[in-house]
Amino acid sequence: MPTDEGMYFFLSYAHPSPLRGFEMQPDAEVLKFFTDLSRRLRAVAALREGQRVGFLDAELDPGADWDRARGRALSVAQVFVPLYSPTYFNSPGTLGELRWFRDRLAVLPPEEARPHVLPVLWDPLPPRPDSPPRTEDALAIAPDSAAYREDGMRVLSVFPMYEKEYDDVLGRIATAINRVAHGHRLPPSPAPPLTPEPIPPDVAQFVVVVAAPTRDAPPPGREDAAYGWDAAHWRPFGAEGPLPAADYAASIAEQLRLATYVTDLDGVNDLLDTRPAIVLIDPWVLAAGGGEDALSGALRRLPSWAIPVIVVDALGQDDARAVALAERVEAMLQAMDRPRPKQLHGLQEFRSGVRDLISEARRRYFKDAPGIPSGRAPSPRLRLMAEDRPPEPTF
Repeated sequence: MPTDEGMYFFLSYAHPSPLRGFEMQPDAEVLKFFTDLSRRLRAVAALREGQRVGFLDAELDPGADWDRARGRALSVAQVFVPLYSPTYFNSPGTLGELRWFRDRLAVLPPEEARPHVLPVLWDPLPPRPDSPPRTEDALAIAPDSAAYREDGMRVLSVFPMYEKEYDDVLGRIATAINRVAHGHRLPPSPAPPLTPEPIPPDVAQFVVVVAAPTRDAPPPGREDAAYGWDAAHWRPFGAEGPLPAADYAASIAEQLRLATYVTDLDGVNDLLDTRPAIVLIDPWVLAAGGGEDALSGALRRLPSWAIPVIVVDALGQDDARAVALAERVEAMLQAMDRPRPKQLHGLQEFRSGVRDLISEARRRYFKDAPGIPSGRAPSPRLRLMAEDRPPEPTF
């Protein structure tokens, strides 16, 4: 075994937007690739059938602590396998995984560290002369395969005409993982809090701010299961929606073609001077030590185009104390002469409500922000132009 847990590889991929209904599930092609690679690797390494050799977050139970499980897997995996696609390099979560694993490799000499990251060309990448040679890195596993080079592994996994090419490249990847895992063992590393790699603030066109307790200081009487290591990892929807609320909100903004930056109240700084925003408020933040004063001070500093929204978690909808705390937040905002905030209950209401609030925040920004000509909105810089996206396979 290459590690105590037998973790040969960690599969990192750009998640489909939760709006598409996949929730924690990857698209079918990612799941097929993971299953096929695991099967081939077990054969190459002479392991028993069904033995777990890789990590894919979609295998987690819906109520699992997603961040903690990813962190544990990243701390013991021998090879990091990123599926390179245009959206991979615009995803804070995947870039955070890549950064964390590369930090772990600092204990090895560069020539030994390099094979532990094995990129796969998933979808063709647009040429970017200002960035590292990402396509070349991913092509190194099969430089002689024209189909892989031109179409990427996703297409090879889907179309029967590419079955031979798919099987060949899959075998090379499995062989490389096995060789690295047994020949250049990477010692386990304790997993720190796994944080997304944010897009640069100067690229952001929209901001999602989160005001919520954290796992190390949950409100009295509340379990810490819904809370993360920072406020941005607050997960209020339970089994209905296991991702952080900020992830759902950011994916909605990105559906509207807005590059989105996620932060907690402490990370706002001057971001909101030049960007519209929504502020997701867990009313239980008032019950945390110093929470009421901190929230009140932060809300007073918000411009009109940063719209607060109270999110009542799955348990709090029938909790008299949660209802009372939400009413206190409402009263706090109304005392500041702000419009009465929306309360959103449950994931479905959250999705529809946040979309409207994003549009409202942008309208207020273009109306009230200094330096914005009245009635004129600048053309957004898209994270990925729709016409540049690879076509979705139809079967």
